[in-house]
Amino acid sequence: MKRILSIILLFVVIAASAQYKVEIDLNNIIDDQVPVIRYPPKMTEASVEYHMAKILPGTYGISDYGRFVTDFKAIDTTGVELSVEKRSTNRWKIDNAPALSYLSYKVHDTFDAFEGYGDNRETVVFEPGGTGLDVERNVYAFNTFGFVGYIKGQIFEPYELTVKHPENLFGGTALESTSRSATEDVFTAEDFNFLADGPIMYCKPDTITKQLAGAEILVSVYSPNNVLSAKDVMDNIGDLMEAQAKYLGGTLPVDRYAYLIYLMDGSSLSGAMGALEHSYSSFYSLPEANAANIGQTVRDVAAHEFLHIVTPLNIHSEQIGEFNYIEPDMSKHLWLYEGVTEYSSMHVQVQYGLYGPEKFLEEITTKLRRAERYSADVSFTEMSEKILDDEYAPMYGNVYQKGALIGMCLDLYLLKYSNGEYDLPKLMQDLSKKYGKSSSFEDDDLFDIITDMTYPEIGEFFSKHVEGTTPLPIQEVLGWVGIDYNETITTKEFSLGQVNLNLNEKREIIVTDISEMNEFGKALDYQSGDIIVSVNSEEFTIATAQQIITNFGSSIEEGDKVTVVVKRDKKGKLKTKKLKTKAFEVERTRNHSLEFNGSPSDEQIALLKAWIVAD
Repeated sequence: MKRILSIILLFVVIAASAQYKVEIDLNNIIDDQVPVIRYPPKMTEASVEYHMAKILPGTYGISDYGRFVTDFKAIDTTGVELSVEKRSTNRWKIDNAPALSYLSYKVHDTFDAFEGYGDNRETVVFEPGGTGLDVERNVYAFNTFGFVGYIKGQIFEPYELTVKHPENLFGGTALESTSRSATEDVFTAEDFNFLADGPIMYCKPDTITKQLAGAEILVSVYSPNNVLSAKDVMDNIGDLMEAQAKYLGGTLPVDRYAYLIYLMDGSSLSGAMGALEHSYSSFYSLPEANAANIGQTVRDVAAHEFLHIVTPLNIHSEQIGEFNYIEPDMSKHLWLYEGVTEYSSMHVQVQYGLYGPEKFLEEITTKLRRAERYSADVSFTEMSEKILDDEYAPMYGNVYQKGALIGMCLDLYLLKYSNGEYDLPKLMQDLSKKYGKSSSFEDDDLFDIITDMTYPEIGEFFSKHVEGTTPLPIQEVLGWVGIDYNETITTKEFSLGQVNLNLNEKREIIVTDISEMNEFGKALDYQSGDIIVSVNSEEFTIATAQQIITNFGSSIEEGDKVTVVVKRDKKGKLKTKKLKTKAFEVERTRNHSLEFNGSPSDEQIALLKAWIVAD
């Protein structure tokens, strides 16, 4: 997903029609940039503005897609350039608009570095929200909003998108198609919002479709070394999709859904992996690995991204329903959009037996520990509203930690005060029926709306723990279902040394901090800067590391030989070194420990079953 390549886009709009016709020609990528031509309908205003998106729904950081645009021109009916003023990174003003015949410009893709872009990871577009075009490998994966802009005031006009492509490539997408051939596909979208909501991935066909719970599910995979197939992914998520359908009320709330999965065998500019949700699809950028090593990662990410069809796609405030791509007004309800979605992605898996209760507790424990990294002095609603500000942007990761815990607490509150009859999934179903994709709630009203639909105690919970800064009542709510909570616990365990790990620019796993290294790590003699190559002959990569660490703790025995191969800097050169010792347990004190009570009451048992066992 990392080549500086380009693509021809032709925006052709017939004067007699309000429909925008867009042509993307994958056969004519020139100078690593995308030429774009747009023919608008007849303009009546003296001047118009052309916009590229500054930020997208579902993302909570500024992307500024206009910075990838070069050589922007407006041409009149006689072929003469009109006056164009670049008003900001993402806005161009065109004078004498009634004479406008077409707009033309070029666009860099976002997956690759070029002059002025790529040096600072903080300004790199996260790959699932970007554009990547690789002529050498003949794979083209892109979000349409990376190339396609809109004329201010004309965002709701229909679009027809024609993609010309090399033979033997298939374009995986959830966009509606009116025709497909060996070299050209035509897609339609009712407006810019729908077009922007439809990523596309063209590659050598590795695609599978299957009817699941009333919807056509498409999986398209690009694996550069053919390590993972679409069938592997479908086999891995089929039971998850069935479980999600039941979780959402019995059937999937869409008639089609596409998983577009782009695997990388090298580094990425962002240094991250993950996915971006859309109404009918999700776009993934992950390290290449086989099904055995990447399976649970795909399931967890897929569970999260698919459940976004509930929030914010079917339950959202006016800030999202009437999204401003240039000057967005952020909602205060990230706890709902990301937090509840993250919680539900775990909850559905335990409810329908995709993993066990102990694993569920491990996931909750991880959220508790990771949430501690963030300030507890800022309310969640305040953080959400100001998430684009420099002061609050670093807090965003907490939406997946404390946000998920808010979802858990809300679920248990609902179960407690309904005597096990009403829970968070049912609340989400009711809110979806009340609003749906085309209706929005007012941001300031949501807590009152939910309280009116449920119980006064829910309003008090929101006031204290979401709008306020009172710590979440974790011990209390888990006690309702017979789970004992300990703030700290000391155990003896096997570990790989308790060193901090991160990725370097080559996406190798590197030791970044040994300040909290335990006795076993000292016995191995890690050094800061060590690049871990293998553990007991198993290759240690971003795709395998978590599984190796988990297996090490559960399968190693006292006295077993342990060999960790690292690459270590010696006078400016990397030298391979074997670190050897014998396994032994070390004491570890950790915050937050959860375990099921050995003698729960009948009331606790009943509420626990209502919580984690599906009807």
